[in-house]
Parts: sequence; C-alpha cells; structure tokens
Amino acid sequence: MTSITINPEILIIDDDRDVGEALEILLSKLGYNSTFFDSVEKGKEYFEKESNPIVFLDIHMPKTSGLDVLPYFKNLNPATQVIMMTGERDINNVVTSLTHKASDFLLKPFSLQTVRIAVQRALDYYTLLKEKEARDENILRDLRLASKIQKKILSVPVISPLEVVVDNTPASFVSGDFYVLSKIENKVMVLLGDIEDHGVTSGLIGLLMTSIAREAYKENQDPSHVLKRMNLELAQEIGTHSLTAAVAVIDLGKKTISYARGGHPFPVLYQAAGQKLLNEKSGQLLGIMDALEFESHEIPYESGDVLFLYSDGLLNSLSSPLFKELEDVRKKGLSIEDYQEAIRTFSKVSLPTREFRDDSSYLLLRL
Repeated sequence: MTSITINPEILIIDDDRDVGEALEILLSKLGYNSTFFDSVEKGKEYFEKESNPIVFLDIHMPKTSGLDVLPYFKNLNPATQVIMMTGERDINNVVTSLTHKASDFLLKPFSLQTVRIAVQRALDYYTLLKEKEARDENILRDLRLASKIQKKILSVPVISPLEVVVDNTPASFVSGDFYVLSKIENKVMVLLGDIEDHGVTSGLIGLLMTSIAREAYKENQDPSHVLKRMNLELAQEIGTHSLTAAVAVIDLGKKTISYARGGHPFPVLYQAAGQKLLNEKSGQLLGIMDALEFESHEIPYESGDVLFLYSDGLLNSLSSPLFKELEDVRKKGLSIEDYQEAIRTFSKVSLPTREFRDDSSYLLLRL
C-alpha cells in the first residue's frame, strides 16, 4: 500500500483570540504547525490557497455559525478533516456537525490529551483518504490505458471489397464485447461476441477469444468450428465466464454466407427483397459445458446486401423500433453510413444512462 507522509499545517478559526492562541500553543507542544485567524473570511481566504488537511472551527461566532461554514471547507476539499469547537453541550450541534461531515467535536476548554487524540484521529483518516485517492488515480490511469489498448487491438482492417462499420461502446472504459474480422483467400469471417458482465476481466477474456477465433478460422473456415474452439477454451481453461457469439463466413466467390450462433441475438441481412432474420436453430451459451455443438447454416446473398450483427447491449428485443428504422433505410437504398446514423440516433434516445448501461456493439457490412 502507498505510504503518504504528511506534516500538516493546521488551520484554526475562532473569534476568541485567547482560545485560538491557546490552541496554537497546544498544537505546537504536540509538534504541529498551525495558523490562527479570528476572522472567518480571512480563514476561508487562507484555506483556498493552502487547502489545510485539518481545520479547527468554532461553532459560535459573530455574524455566522461554524455549522454554516463547515460545508464550505468540505466542498472545497472533501478530504479535509474539520474539528468543530464549542463551549456549549448541545446535542443538536453535535448532530448537525456530523451531518455536515465534521470529523470530530471538541468541548472547550481543551486539554493536551483531547487535542492530541482529535488531531491524530483526523490525521489518520485524512492519510487514509489520500492513499485511497492515489490508488483510485492509478486505477483510473490504468483503465484509460487498457481502453486505449483494447481499441488498438480491435481496430478494423480493410477488407476489400466489403464496406465495414464497427462500433464498440463500453459501459465503463473496457468492453466485454469484442469482434473479429479476418480474410483468408476469398472468404471473410466476421464475429461478434459478448462476454458475461463487463469491465477489465471481461475485456481481457474477450481479447483472448479474438485470438482463439483467428486460430480456429485458419484451421477450418466452418463457423461452427470457430464457436466450438472458443467454447472449449472458455469452459476448460477459463471456467468463470460465459459468452454469446455470432459468426458469419462470407464466401466472396460463391456469394454465400455460412453462419452459426451460440446464444447470441439474431443477425439480420438487409436484401433488396426485404429484411431477413438469420434465426435458424442456435447453439447454447459458450463456456457452460465443454461438449457443445453449434449448427452451421448457409444462405445466398447479392452484392449490395447489408449484414447487421449486434450485442444485446444495443438491442434485446425483436420488437425494437430500430428494426423498423433500419428497414426504412433499406427501402430507400441508402448507404451503410445511413444505417450507422440510424443506429446512432436510436442509441442516443433509447440506451440507458451510463450507470445502468451494458456494453453495446454492432457490425455493419455492405457485401
């Protein structure tokens, strides 16, 4: 754990100069530096520059109450520990102080021992908060780097003569959705997968699955083989996550699409004749059992058809209005960018706020 050494300057704000100077002496005996102000405004002005880790704040002062000033310090620096001071034994003041996130409550007159305990407790908690802040900063930096690396690895290759549009939007930094585009001679594999849950672990498993899928495709261009290899790796070697996936192999010479699914939403083929769901029998989720079969199916396509694969973070119902919007784009014979714009518009309006969002991804290919 990161160790943070703090030699704090303690801020004292009290309208009674005798009390403030006495507290300065006590703190000096305990080995702490302190600065005293008998004016709230001057104390606030000093705090804005120094952001002191500990503040002693009197409750009863002319024209204002320390209880009203307390939120000001906590808003400027939430880690600052504010110790409230009073000569009155009023339980309401104690409750209000704690409600506004005071760290302690001291009764006047002070003893050296009570001040020692209050400062040490406040300093311990402040140090804990700063260490957590440093750890969180490191984690955030690592997550941003992981997100950048994932985007690099999942970059879209040029696969002539196909037009390809891909989007992968993580719920938070790293996505559990992943995709693979790979061409061997005149056959192109396109795969979209969705790892259970989201975050760094799911993202790492997703990257492993892209590698497995590429290896499997080199061995055998049957989409069912690709899913079987991914399932074996996930069930036997990982054993903690499941995933859904859809794989399509496009034969550019024969103009056919072979496809297989493992629990994944139905791909859609937009043809001149209409919208076709590729909804033949699907295999189960990958990663649950190691002995699973995934049935392959084959259909013809024509030049200009658009293949649409998506995760359930984007669409989880066949009754979604997006299907009608995409069908309208198909009827108008518009470009693949128009399909993409329809999806973007739908996403802005329909997807939940980030805190409740799942990873969302899709692939569009004009064949």
